[in-house]
Parts: sequence; C-alpha cells; structure tokens
Amino acid sequence: MEFIINQSRIKKVKYQSVVYISVLSFLLSSISVYQTSVLFILPILYLSYMCGYIAIGSCMLGLGLSALLRLIPVDVLILSVAVIGLLWSFKQISTIKSKYVPYFLTLVAGGFYIYSGYELIPMLLLTVLTFTNTMIFTYMAPLFIHGETSLLTHERMKSLSVVVLISLLCLLPYSPIVCFIGMRIYLLLMVEYECLDDALPGLFYVSMLLILMNPVYKDDVLTLLIPLFFFYMIPCKNKLAIACLYFASNLILPFFVDYTYMYHGLIVSISGLLFFIIPHNKGKAVLSTEYRDITVRQKLTKQVDSFCRLFDQMTSVFNQTPMHQHALEYIGYIYEDVCQNCTSADTCFHQKYGPNRLVKLMNKGLKESYDDADIDFIDQYCLRPQQYIDSIEEYHRDYHKMYRIQQEYQTMKKDLYQQFSLLNDVFNQFSTQLQVGHIEEKHIQEHLEGYQFEVAHLKKYYESQNVYYLEIGLYETTREQVVGDLIPILESYLNETLQIESLQVPMNQLGYTYLVLKHQAKYFIQYGLTQSSKDPIACGDSYTVFSTDENQYFALSDGMGQGQVACEDSTLTLDIMKQLILNGVSLKEGIQSVNALLKIKNTNDMFTTLDMVQINLAVGYATFVKYGACSTYILRDHEVIEVQSQALPMGIVTPLETITQKYTLKEDDIIFMMSDGYSSDFGSFLEKNKYLIEGDHPKEITSLLAQLNREEEKSDDMTLIILKLCKQ
Repeated sequence: MEFIINQSRIKKVKYQSVVYISVLSFLLSSISVYQTSVLFILPILYLSYMCGYIAIGSCMLGLGLSALLRLIPVDVLILSVAVIGLLWSFKQISTIKSKYVPYFLTLVAGGFYIYSGYELIPMLLLTVLTFTNTMIFTYMAPLFIHGETSLLTHERMKSLSVVVLISLLCLLPYSPIVCFIGMRIYLLLMVEYECLDDALPGLFYVSMLLILMNPVYKDDVLTLLIPLFFFYMIPCKNKLAIACLYFASNLILPFFVDYTYMYHGLIVSISGLLFFIIPHNKGKAVLSTEYRDITVRQKLTKQVDSFCRLFDQMTSVFNQTPMHQHALEYIGYIYEDVCQNCTSADTCFHQKYGPNRLVKLMNKGLKESYDDADIDFIDQYCLRPQQYIDSIEEYHRDYHKMYRIQQEYQTMKKDLYQQFSLLNDVFNQFSTQLQVGHIEEKHIQEHLEGYQFEVAHLKKYYESQNVYYLEIGLYETTREQVVGDLIPILESYLNETLQIESLQVPMNQLGYTYLVLKHQAKYFIQYGLTQSSKDPIACGDSYTVFSTDENQYFALSDGMGQGQVACEDSTLTLDIMKQLILNGVSLKEGIQSVNALLKIKNTNDMFTTLDMVQINLAVGYATFVKYGACSTYILRDHEVIEVQSQALPMGIVTPLETITQKYTLKEDDIIFMMSDGYSSDFGSFLEKNKYLIEGDHPKEITSLLAQLNREEEKSDDMTLIILKLCKQ
C-alpha cells in the first residue's frame, strides 16, 4: 500500500526520523574543526526545523546528550536554543523565506566565531564551511520527511554521502582505524551500487575537513582517493570482482605515500573482508529506477517514429492521387463511331484555328444536355446529325455512370485517408508519451513551478482506476497559498476536482509543507441490463460499458435485421468506437471514423445504429450521442425527460454531422436506453409507473421490464440498459 494511504508506514517513517536525527545530531556535535562543532550543529538544526517540531525535539535531544557528556560546551547549546527561537519568531511574523535562512545562519555563525575569539582566516574559513554545510543539509529534508528511496536523486545522493562520511569522522578521536575502515566500506558499497560518481564529491569535501582537523591525516586521505580511480578504468560486475580489484589497487600505495604495512594493511584487509561478507539486497537499488528503462524506451520510440513517418508518407501519396478525367477517351469513342469515315472530319478536327464547334459540342454533350441552339447548329453543320446526337446520348449515360463511380471512389478514398490519418495521430501520441516517460508527474511539477511554487517532491499514487492521490512537498508555502492558489491551479490544469486529504505546515514560511490531495469521482453508476433475441443463435443488438479517467461510457448498437450478420455489424461498431476512445481519440473524431469505416464496409446496404452516453463522474455531466437510435428517457423527481434525435444510422452517408446533446444530471437520476424492439409508447409506460420504479435498483427495474416483455410477442431483438447516478 502506498505511503500516503498506509498509516503504519507513516508512523514508521516518523519513528525512523526521530532516531536518525537524534543520532545524527549527537554524532555531528562530537566532531570539531578548529575546536568547534557549530559548523555542523547549525545545519542539522535547520534540517530539523524544516521537518517539524518532532524533528526539533529529536535534534535537541541529541545535542542535550552531547552537552551532558561534555562533548560540546554549554554556550553552543545556548546558541542552538537561541537559533531555534529566532527561526520560530521569523515564522510567526513571516519576515524571512527558507532560501535566505542559510545566509542568516551563516551570519549567526560568523558572529559566534568572532565572539569566541577566532582569528580572521580561521573565522572566514569556518563561516564558509557553515554556509556550505547548511546548503548540503537542506537537500536532505524530503528524505527525512517521506522516507522513500525513490527520492534519492543524484543531488540528494551527493548530500547523503557527505552526511554519512562526516558522521564517520566522530570515530576519529577514539580509533582512526575504525573510522577509515567505515569510510572504505561505504565507498565500496557505493561502487557496488554504481553510485561512486555521487560519493566522490563528498569524499573530496570530507578529505578537506579531515586535513583541517589534523594535517597528519593527509596520507590517509591519499590512501582513500588513489585506489578509487581503478574502478573508473576497470568495470566490476559482482562483489567478488570489486573486492579483488580493491585489494589489487592498494598495492600501488607504497609508491605514493609513507606506507605503514601494519597500519594500512590492517585497514585495507578488514574493510575488504567486511565489505565482502555484508549481505547485498539485489532486488533493491539505492537510486530511483525511473531511468533504467530509458534505452529500451528509446529503441521502441525510434521504431514507432519510423513507422509514423512511413505511414504518413504512404497516407500523403494516397491522398494526393488525382481523379482521372475520361472525357477525352469518350470523345475518341464518338469520333470512331461518327466522324472517322466522314468526309468533313478534317474540317471539324483539324482546322487552322482549333477544333470546330461540333467537336466542342461533343464535350458539352457528355457532361450536360443540349439546348435548342446546340441542336440547330448540329442539324445545320453535321452531315449525320441524328447519328451524332444518338451517339452523344449513349455515351452521355456511360460517362455519368463512370463519373458517379469515380465520385464514390474518391469519397471512399477520402474516408480512408481520414482514418489512416487518425491512426497516425494515435501512433504519434504514443511516440510522444514514450519520449517524455512519466509525463503526468513531471508535467504537473513543471506546471506548478511555472507558477513560482518550489516543489521538492511530487508523486502520484493510484488507489483504483478513478481514485488517486497527489503527494506534494513544497518549500516556502503557506496554508492560505495552498488552499487559495495551488489547488485551484491544479484543478484547472487537470480539469479534475481535488480534495485536501492531509496538509501539514510544520514551519510556515521557513519549513517544508507536506500536502496530500485526493481525486475521487463524485458519483458512481449503478446499472442493469436485459436482452432478448428473436434469433435463437445470435442477438443483433450489442452493448458495451467502459471507462476512461473520470468518464464512463455506455453504448448500444442495433444491427440491421436479426441474427449473426446483424450481431457482427453492431459488435464491430461498438468495438471500434471503444478502442478509438480508449486510445485518446475524441468522441467527435471517433464518430466520424466509425461511420466512414462502416460505409466502406457496407457495400450490401448494411447499417447500424449508435446510442451512447458519456457520463463525467466528477461533475455528473452527460453527453448523449444518437444515430438512428430510439429515444432515451431520464426519470428525475417524478418527471420524465425525453432525449431524441432524427439522425440517420451510421454507415449510410459521409461526412456525418456530429450531433451530441448535453445534460447536467442530478443524484438519483435514472436513464433508460433501449433498442427498437421495445414499443414506441415506452415514455407513456414510464409516466404511468414512475412512482413504482423510481426508488428501485436498476437491476430490479430491468427484471420487472423483462418479465413484462416476455408476455408480449417479440417482433425484433430487444435490449434495455438502465443507469442510475449515485453519489459516492
């Protein structure tokens, strides 16, 4: 179960955060650079402040224990309490934002170093280190709050490496051997998890701190850094190979450092052996796995793009094919029948200034009728006028038959081009989705950042098909901004309603806002269905029910006639319509596509009806589509509303005018959809019986109506779908 819906996981993360921050505060407070640990204490204080009051208490617990053991002086503890008080005061009056807090803490630290009597150079160095540590620790807040490894981006992994390596320095005063063994094991683990690039910057930074703490450790720093470069040159696929290369890489150290075989050899041997025996969880990666499938996705994207280009080229050529004109061919036929052996042929066809008017009249007679002036001219100048006119009339009929066939062919070709273009659009959408990967979360985050919200974490969880959660982590955001700005922006962008499931602003303005929004459809549909067939083998009526996002679709189609052929046509209509909508095609384009395909298919004058309703479950908005379908009835508060349309069935004419009717439904509205097997007085039946059936479940209503229809003689296939809108 997802983190946001699993309360036990929330408690576990809180407990882990308390332990981690308490231990981390204690360890960091025991590390000194120039005899002070303030450069580590102030950053962990700010991290705790961002995480909330529980984290602050945990931090103060660790610092208090450190003061009790005299690891830090009392004035440092007083400084910590004062800083917390100042941050809390700033929060109350909203005078400072979180991005300025590192600068404020740096000023506080600088003042403390001056108060403590540090010279100029050490004071400036410690001040810079305080600022650097504060910026590094700031990246860690989402990890402590959410406790998810998916948040381990490369930037946060670098920060985590710094924190881990600095924490190990607390062992240095007690046992340098144990400290360096721990560092080496951590680095080997980073090599194993392919995170060495993220650990190396932290190692350089900690090495600098190590030398500042005591310059005598410069050789130990080199023994840490030099062997790591071998792992960039030689890839290792398993733990044994890593351990072997690690031991081999340390053989060159005597050439670069003052090598003590007993001391350094002991560190190398123990760290290598401990790393080898530490169990490895192969099923769980350290970094998020969202980039692991990029190569496969890129290959698939290239194939889809290549197919789209080929498909587009073929479709374009198909669309550009011109319609052939046959007029000159028919004029040639008339010439052979009437003029070829005529003594005046040369005068008509080969005169000096172009064809004679008799030849031009051939072209006119093929395409349209002659007027009286044309007939008089033919009688006056043609040697065989009656043969001329009879031949023109005969070929006129043939020409127009061919012209009609060509027109139908062009219409069919245009319809096919539109369908192929539609399919090409679907493939292009698929290619785009492959390229952007996790499009939803990334686009939502980019949209919020476009409105100047500082989003540290955004994740989308699905509880079911129509219910999901948005878990969002924000910097510098107040409760009023979330309610008044952020939620309306998201609802407008997503075109969906969102409810606040959890809103925690532990440190307003200065801290980290944790927000969980829930999207859940406001309504759900109860439905019942009954169907009877005149043919004993197959019913010519077909129906389908499906959902996309927050829309639910109910569709009914009646094939012409009864039996298997009618069933196949109606099933094909609904199946294509369903698949187009599920693949992102709009309702309007889907209607045109199905109509064109049916017209191409239905050379034997077969057609089907379409009766569909699209119901938006978020707002209760219904869109009715009716082609050749019976009236649909809405029963609402003892009132019967009829939804009807005079549109032709699908598959008869193209283009088909898109006709939709929209209604805003109310809770407990009952919708009746039926095929033409039901009697035409269904509306009257509802008027008479509305008080009896209004409170019933749709299944009970369909059972009642099915029982009544059994008593009547069936003249056609009969299907009835009854829907009821209910609130969640």
